[in-house]
Amino acid sequence: MTLALPTVDDSRTNAAFDELMWALSRPGLVRTLPAGGLAVIAESLLDRECSFHIADDVDFEATLKRSGARAVSIGEAEYVFAAIDTADKVAGLAPLCIGTLAHPDESTTLLAPACLGFGQRLRLTGPGIKDSVTIALNGIDPSFWHMREQAIRYPLGFDVYLVDGDRIVGLPRSTKIEVL
Repeated sequence: MTLALPTVDDSRTNAAFDELMWALSRPGLVRTLPAGGLAVIAESLLDRECSFHIADDVDFEATLKRSGARAVSIGEAEYVFAAIDTADKVAGLAPLCIGTLAHPDESTTLLAPACLGFGQRLRLTGPGIKDSVTIALNGIDPSFWHMREQAIRYPLGFDVYLVDGDRIVGLPRSTKIEVL
């Protein structure tokens, strides 16, 4: 029996996937991806059974095409790549899928660029957080937090990854966010 060894690409995408899962498991804690940018995330999460929507110009279209995933409207997408740094961009997220009571897992995962470590302070509480965690970030329009609060009716809602180069923070729908 011959054992197939993982390629360099396999190892990178597996490591990225691990970090993405840990980021949602421990909301607010900064995790480090094996490479920077949204491309490594797309490479790790998307395949021909997935759908995505891009709300902004991106520099990783080749990665998206190689994945075989389908480009769809924002309301149908499992993964949405969007900057949310203005109120207009936040308003454009209104159609995000929050799942159904029968299938809450059929919701969107939002991936957005942000600057982690300074700026607006947020207090996070909920599963995966002991007591609370305070984070600071910039590049997210303040209206996003209100929109998110209105959209999420746990178990319905959407998960968020905030991406700063090779650093990510996960915010699952179960996380309560208080703007400080």
